[in-house]
Amino acid sequence: MILAGTYYPPDSSRAVVVSLTLDDNRTLTLNGEGVFRVDSLRECLLSEPLGRMVRHFMLPDGARVEVEDLDALALWERQHGRRTGLHLVHFLESRWRWVTTAAVFLLLFMLAGYIWGLPIAARHLAFKLPPKVGQVASEQTVELFTKLLSFKESEVPEKRRAVITAEFQKMAAIMHPKSPWNYRLKFFKASLPNAFALPDGLVCITDELVEQAKDDKEIYGVLAHEIMHVREQHGMRSVLQNSAVFLIWTLMTGDVSTLAGMGSALPAALAQAGYSRGFEQEADIGAADYMIRRGWGVKPLCDILDRIDPEHMHLGGAEEAISSHPLTKKRIAFLQEREAAAKASAGAP
Repeated sequence: MILAGTYYPPDSSRAVVVSLTLDDNRTLTLNGEGVFRVDSLRECLLSEPLGRMVRHFMLPDGARVEVEDLDALALWERQHGRRTGLHLVHFLESRWRWVTTAAVFLLLFMLAGYIWGLPIAARHLAFKLPPKVGQVASEQTVELFTKLLSFKESEVPEKRRAVITAEFQKMAAIMHPKSPWNYRLKFFKASLPNAFALPDGLVCITDELVEQAKDDKEIYGVLAHEIMHVREQHGMRSVLQNSAVFLIWTLMTGDVSTLAGMGSALPAALAQAGYSRGFEQEADIGAADYMIRRGWGVKPLCDILDRIDPEHMHLGGAEEAISSHPLTKKRIAFLQEREAAAKASAGAP
């Protein structure tokens, strides 16, 4: 086979038009103005196909000869069995059907990774982080809340706080035995009834929530819910899932200490992360199961959820769509169904 080519000497950028003769699969002969050479094809490297780009033979001494007749060169390769795996890639890339199929597959793969892969990876990493990371992040998050939400020193009487704290410690020991985190309860005075948990075991509750409770079991139901958030590390998992780039890099390198690279951004991320509907339901399940085992039932938790329900905006069907949390009425219904199922499985009337 004889092809037209452009020859570039090893020590010069001068281009010489040559005829290139391929003698079966043995020799390559070049013939042009001031150029005549014969080389063994075994010692000549042929570039892989890439679209319609010019291909070239790299000769043993560093010289190069380019070939523009890609179809003729491809025919010669097929005749002499010189095709490689990249030829298949080239074949697929040049067919729109295969390109479209690959693009759809890639999008589905990325979507599956986002929906299922990220949560699994975040859970794995959240439990591998050094305890010091959660401790520092929690302390700084409390400081941030104190400044932004004007938290003040609690005005709940010390004896009442001691009673609630003692029960909280008992609950944490039962719900999370051999915990790697140090569970503590801290009271604040704020403008709204609320409670929240931080990754290192610190649970905060406002005086307003304590005042809203008509029975201490209502407070304990809320605290059981928050203990579950700590036990399952929902706060840190939310931050990691929302920081996908960082999460993927950490998993690739295996260096969890790089979390320090997030620096002061971590407390702010924790403060804004919130919990997904799935995390809220997981915490509700743990709280309900604990309260049922204690013989309290879920009514205390349902009652206080209904009393401090923030969803009185009456937005119609849009209210659930704009909320990352399940609506309170659905949470209450779920808790009641959980208790009914527990009674049915135990054979209770």
